[in-house]
Amino acid sequence: MAKDIKGFIEPRSDEGLSATDQSIAGSIAKCVTKLVLYPLDTLKSRTQASTHGGLNEFRHLSSVTGIYRGLAPKLLLYTPYQAVYMAVYVQAREQLLAGPFPFGPSSPLTFVAAGITAEVSASAVRLPMEVVKLRLQLGIYQNSWHAFKDFAQHPGRLYRGNFVPQTLVHDCAYSAFAWMIFEYSRQWLFSRRGSSELPAHENLALGTFTGGVTALVTNPLDVLKTRIIGRRQDDRFPPLGLLHTARGILRDEGALAFWRGAGFRVAHLAPSHGLYMLLYEVAKLQLATWRTVGGS
Repeated sequence: MAKDIKGFIEPRSDEGLSATDQSIAGSIAKCVTKLVLYPLDTLKSRTQASTHGGLNEFRHLSSVTGIYRGLAPKLLLYTPYQAVYMAVYVQAREQLLAGPFPFGPSSPLTFVAAGITAEVSASAVRLPMEVVKLRLQLGIYQNSWHAFKDFAQHPGRLYRGNFVPQTLVHDCAYSAFAWMIFEYSRQWLFSRRGSSELPAHENLALGTFTGGVTALVTNPLDVLKTRIIGRRQDDRFPPLGLLHTARGILRDEGALAFWRGAGFRVAHLAPSHGLYMLLYEVAKLQLATWRTVGGS
């Protein structure tokens, strides 16, 4: 059993790994996960963007290539994003575990704050990636080259008006909920069993449960983000804000519209989160093995 870090049981897969190792493992796990489950993300985005909740207006994008629109820039940028994200998360978690109240090993706020810190730190890479991906999925950009030209000619467009709905509202909320549920549940299992590791199937199950619950809870925020970022750009008018968009959805479509795409979202993020946590742990253990063999 790993030595407690002031009450926090360090996972065995973390032992001897640097922040760089965590970054490499996270990047590998995330890229493989996105490649496998990307079509469900596309279907979710199109359902949420549709005013009436159907996919008919996107039928011209229903081919295999249409379902995978936006994958290229996402995979290209996910390596640096996930590298920054995991390095910051692990370091922030270590600092907060030793921090004063309201943080510490027994406080869920430790993992919430670490997740938010990591998301904001990596947002410079994730924000343009998510905006491009979503607009390709919805057909606003014709292809990746169209997206690249728009960014080159108007670099501020991918950031202007999008940081709050994408990063502060959506990404931070998802990251905070997900790490709080996963870390707190894992610590409970470690303590109950007197062990500092979970078998592969339990990492998969816990990750899947975490992803499903978090996806459902944060779906209204995802709808808001999709509606704001999914609008066609017009430099003559400032982007619409969160409150204006939320009021418009509630007035024109009703409260149920905030749960549009929830089925696709859970179907995508539950297995996605589960597969990621499984691959992340496997990658860390493999890196640790290579470090041991290389140092012997």
